[in-house]
This record gives sequence, C-alpha cells and structure tokens, in this order.
Amino acid sequence: MPSNTRSPLSVTVVSGVTVGTFPAEVDLSNAGAIRDQLLGLLDGGAGPLVLDLSATGFCDCAGVGAILRVRRRALQRRTRLSLVLPAAGTVHRIAVMTGLTRHLNSTTSLAEAIAASHDALLR
Repeated sequence: MPSNTRSPLSVTVVSGVTVGTFPAEVDLSNAGAIRDQLLGLLDGGAGPLVLDLSATGFCDCAGVGAILRVRRRALQRRTRLSLVLPAAGTVHRIAVMTGLTRHLNSTTSLAEAIAASHDALLR
C-alpha cells in the first residue's frame, strides 16, 4: 500500500548512478515513503542504485524492511543495488545483524559505491 507521507529521501544522479541519500532517522513514520520512492525509481528504469545511509544515525525494522523490499525489486529488474553505511555505530550494527551487508554490496564510501556501480554499467 503506497504511503501518503512525503519522502525525506534526496535523489541525485552521478555518472549514470542513482543515489538515494537517506535522512538522519528512518523509522515507521518515513520508511514507507522512502520505500515507495525507491520502488518508483526502479520501476521508472533507474540504473544502478546506491542507498546512502552514511549520515543516518537511526534505522529501525521498518527501514530495514523497506531496503529489503527495494532489494527484491532490484533483483527482479536486474539492477545493481549498493549500500553506503557509516563505518561504525547503530546503523552499521543493524545492517550487519539483519544481514543487509551479506545480501547487498556495501561500503563506507559513497565514491567507492558510485565507482563500482558505474563500472557495472560498462560491463
């Protein structure tokens, strides 16, 4: 069911790679809107997608669920999906504990994620 909440996700395109920059906090109040916006990008034909959580300090199960839903759609569309995580802290621990780092390409560097995604475009 689509969310009626405005998404706090900021979207840019860098070298053909779509980057979704997550807000400082992701929880039940905004995860649905973020999920819907990311699914819309994938359905609209976005190329490789990088989810930048490097400045996110909190992400609850609703946020993790949104990312997993986007992963499922990216797999269906054969679109590369990567995560940029803080080097340490709560969001990094949650990503490791929930398996996000096992199921998605992840790094702590946005530049590295963009470069790897751009390289995948060229293959």
